[in-house]
Amino acid sequence: ATIHDPLSHTRLLCVNGRSYWTKSPVGRKHDGMPRLMIPRRAALQGLLAMTASSATAASQTMPHKHNERTLPANDPAFALRTLGRLQGDLSGRITYTYNPGFVFGIVTGRALAPGESGQLLYQVEGCTKRVSRVLEDGSIEERSRSWMVYCDADTGDYLQEFHNPYTDETIVVPAVRGGPAVSRLTLNGPVLPASLGLESTLLDTPPRLHWRVLGERVWISRYAASRITVANGKPRNELSMDAWVCHLSDLLDEQATHIPSTYTWTSHADWQSWLQMQDHPGSLLWRVESVVMHEQDQLPSRFRAQLERVAPGQINQPLP
Repeated sequence: ATIHDPLSHTRLLCVNGRSYWTKSPVGRKHDGMPRLMIPRRAALQGLLAMTASSATAASQTMPHKHNERTLPANDPAFALRTLGRLQGDLSGRITYTYNPGFVFGIVTGRALAPGESGQLLYQVEGCTKRVSRVLEDGSIEERSRSWMVYCDADTGDYLQEFHNPYTDETIVVPAVRGGPAVSRLTLNGPVLPASLGLESTLLDTPPRLHWRVLGERVWISRYAASRITVANGKPRNELSMDAWVCHLSDLLDEQATHIPSTYTWTSHADWQSWLQMQDHPGSLLWRVESVVMHEQDQLPSRFRAQLERVAPGQINQPLP
């Protein structure tokens, strides 16, 4: 069997109980054996699911300079700089984070059928344009503007109306969500505009990240519980989890101002106000998978065209 690693463009070839890392062009065969084509998420899960002996053999045939003992995992300053390099580019270069995802409705405690207790409501597609820079005190300033649009659950077409399966009503969908923001990442947590009305377990505490290292691969994660007061005056609760996968060599490269990674954001949150759920029981589960890019034209052309329709010219405007 063969597992393709999308981060390093190598394959894990398992033969007679032994594992070998090998370079191989995408779509070709190796030694007459067909490659098992699996998506990125399945590939990473496959790496985690290897037996201990396979993992050991793989690490022996894939040399690396670092191991988890060299990772300053409990250093808040290292965590702070890591966050800045994962989310943006500390050189001051503009980055574009592309954020597509899915939003599910969850209703528990009512013994509903599986398709009723959890169902995909709609997709989302978004982008954050960001400029990051390190200040004299070591904190990181981030100036950004974000956009998010809603898409049909099945077709991915951009929505103007949405039929709410819980209320059986058809409602108007916001054309675009998001806006400008200026924030700072500090050794005492993020500093956000007071006008946001945000309470979070990330505030007023040193940044802490959770780390897992396997050979050259690093999984980084954090979680936060938050409460925010929205426009209608009703507070909304949310538990969110951030997760990145990157190379250990990139993470420990002190000269690198950006760390290439794949990023996943998962959130369990109250209903969005535009859904008009009133006091209907239940909540939303968000799953967004993102990538940071340096060029605007790397964004999907369809998405850029939609942004121009709903927010004309905004993506080219200076950041706040």
